[in-house]
Parts: sequence; structure tokens; C-alpha cells
Amino acid sequence: MIDNVEALKEKAMENKDGLKKQYVNIQVGDEEYGFRISGIGAKSVKLEKFIKYDEIFEAIEAGNDNGLEAIIKQIIEDYEEEDEEE
Repeated sequence: MIDNVEALKEKAMENKDGLKKQYVNIQVGDEEYGFRISGIGAKSVKLEKFIKYDEIFEAIEAGNDNGLEAIIKQIIEDYEEEDEEE
């Protein structure tokens, strides 16, 4: 078992190509979502998931109001561009 950051990073970097083909399932609300490992770097692991706008509304209309789709919809609705400071 890996028990330190450096060993974990080394193993990830050594297996970068194979790891980028892996998926991880994460529970959000009542649903489980599959994320692809899309990047392995020296400092972090990047997860990726595409969610179509149609899927957002289909999930919400089906009653999934605490899932990833609802969270993304809320972020988009609440977003207001910040003024650039000079």
C-alpha cells in the first residue's frame, strides 16, 4: 500500500498512459457518475465528464434535483461576471 505523496506521484507518472484509460465512479446526490481520468501530472490528477444541456434538463425533469446536473444548472444560473479591476 502506498503511504506517501511521492510514491503515489511516482506510480501515477509511471503508469500515466494506462491510468488515462480508467474511469472512476463518484456518488453525487442519489446518482453515481462516471468520470474519466483525463490527465496525470506531477501535481494532480484531472477528472473529466461531459454533461449535455439536454441531459441537465432530462435529469431535473425526472426529479433528480440534487444530482450533478442540478448543481451545474445552478452554477450557470447564478453566475455573474465579475468586474475587472484596473
